[in-house]
Amino acid sequence: MRKFLLGLAVLSFSFGGEITLKKPPESLKKYYPPASEKFEFLNNMHTMSTAFYAVQLNINDENWEKAKEWAQKLVKTYRETAEMVPEWKDYFDFSKADAYLNAVSSKNVDAVIKTARELGQTCAKCHRDNEVAVKIYYHFPDFHSVKVEDPIEFMEMDLGDFMKKLANSLKATNIYISQGEYEKAKEHGINFVERARAVKETCTKCHTKEAEVEAITGKEYDQALKALENLFNAEKLDTQKVAQNMKKVTVTCYTCHNVHLIPAKIKEALAK
Repeated sequence: MRKFLLGLAVLSFSFGGEITLKKPPESLKKYYPPASEKFEFLNNMHTMSTAFYAVQLNINDENWEKAKEWAQKLVKTYRETAEMVPEWKDYFDFSKADAYLNAVSSKNVDAVIKTARELGQTCAKCHRDNEVAVKIYYHFPDFHSVKVEDPIEFMEMDLGDFMKKLANSLKATNIYISQGEYEKAKEHGINFVERARAVKETCTKCHTKEAEVEAITGKEYDQALKALENLFNAEKLDTQKVAQNMKKVTVTCYTCHNVHLIPAKIKEALAK
């Protein structure tokens, strides 16, 4: 059965070269929140992936009866999935699905390898064209619904607008320090600290577990902000220590942006 294991190695999906992201078709919406909490389309993907591997396992165990049952389940789900999203009908090839089932039914290992590769390629093409866009569009949170109370202007605003004010406070602090205008730097520095603290409260709007928030905006983040607050309230501004603590805070910003910012921008572009 080693031959079968090697033959199915081609079913490992990967992405290479250029990726063009397209907005997912309208018919897919009904299978994801808020239209549905059941994730019917995604569940079908998992069902087919599991069935594909179950056929391999059972053939390796020489249990052809179970392998056929899983192959039947795979083909049935494959056909049902094609009907769910008519816009993607060209990705599906029922003749290849039937050939795969016939190969398993006939207990022909060579035929199973050949038809599995051909059927798997239809899945791989759809994944290459659509998987990234679908994951970002339907699985990534929508930050447009997040509102923030700005602690400086005492106004509720969109997260994007708040982040601009936070960034501008940081820029203004650095600009005035570089110009030697330390009183102005202190003023904007205090604004930055207060806004940076509000970021932690913003995280809790999506991250409901304390450990999740602490993993990024935790003890070191709080300590750096407290140190900055003391530095900006001191009579003489220690710019070297300001830079050291600012770096600790901005590393947190960088980490969060790596996780959230790019997918958010892609989702926004896909939604247009």
